[in-house]
Amino acid sequence: MKCEATDCGLRFPSPVDVERFGSCPLCESPTRQLREVASAYTTPVVSVPPGLVAVLDNIRSALNVGTMLRSADAGGLDRVHMCGITAPPDNPKVIKSALGAERSVPTTVHRDATQCVAELRASGTAIWALEATPTSELLELAPIPVTPLALIVGNEVTGVDPELLEMADRHVHIGMAGMKTSLNVAVAFGTALWAVRARQGSRVDSR
Repeated sequence: MKCEATDCGLRFPSPVDVERFGSCPLCESPTRQLREVASAYTTPVVSVPPGLVAVLDNIRSALNVGTMLRSADAGGLDRVHMCGITAPPDNPKVIKSALGAERSVPTTVHRDATQCVAELRASGTAIWALEATPTSELLELAPIPVTPLALIVGNEVTGVDPELLEMADRHVHIGMAGMKTSLNVAVAFGTALWAVRARQGSRVDSR
């Protein structure tokens, strides 16, 4: 769609059956349809190795949680453990940003992440904490374990709980080039997930 006002000219997408977009969302002038867009191409499904889970500890933004669930679905995680104040999958804001992933990704809810991580360790799962620390190593250089792997992601402000850092087998961080040297937690989670998956390798599924 395009606004017909010469001093506006906003170009934007809109379902043709949405009546309110008969006028420009900025200046309310009449609009015209430029072209019809075909449905988006569906990315081929890939098979990924099992045994990768996430521990989301005290994520304060429910919208971040939903985004992380969507990444978890795309990355084929076995399970997401939602701990502390992390919003559960039925939270309306989680549902808003997860776009259905809250139903497709297996989840568990825990009040105390240390208990969750202790159970994972006892089951033979390797524990990685996504956090820059004096002993952390670049994620892309850390050797991928042959055992199941749990990736801990912590609070947007305070980071990973110190006790969880002590419980982790490795601390890993994402290499940064800018001045901030930090990412939004949902972005960091997605970046780390794909770094791990790339190291594990994948193949196009024949389904």
